[in-house]
Amino acid sequence: MLLYLDLNCFNRPFDNQSQSRIAEETAAVLEVLQRIVDGTDRLAWSEILAYENSRSPLADRRQEIGTWADRSALVVPVDDTVTARARELNARGLHPLDAAHVASAERAGCEVFLTCDDRLLRRANRTPTSLRLLTPVQYLQGDEHDQDA
Repeated sequence: MLLYLDLNCFNRPFDNQSQSRIAEETAAVLEVLQRIVDGTDRLAWSEILAYENSRSPLADRRQEIGTWADRSALVVPVDDTVTARARELNARGLHPLDAAHVASAERAGCEVFLTCDDRLLRRANRTPTSLRLLTPVQYLQGDEHDQDA
């Protein structure tokens, strides 16, 4: 299955793991990343992910996350289609950067968009999109990932 992971998924393993939700999401993200390494799922990367990651003040984290671009099946450029769709999604209530991520995932033809951001999930699920927006935990609990291995 072709997946798009929001940057907060890539950052989750670096977060303080003392809260059970954070630890559970970290375990799920690591399992999804392993599925990508194993070839069970495929990763779509975007210029938006690269841009957002480049803004991290933590060089070691920025570098580690950036290596996932090399493991991706494709990289989505910011083109007129992504820009126009991001503007539409922003007008429907998504934060500009979130809108750009969702637009990039749609442009890539992803089936699933993974995020740990509850606000993004609520807002995006009220907006027509071709994507299934899920947390990494929800994705692994479902059976949809077994259909397109």
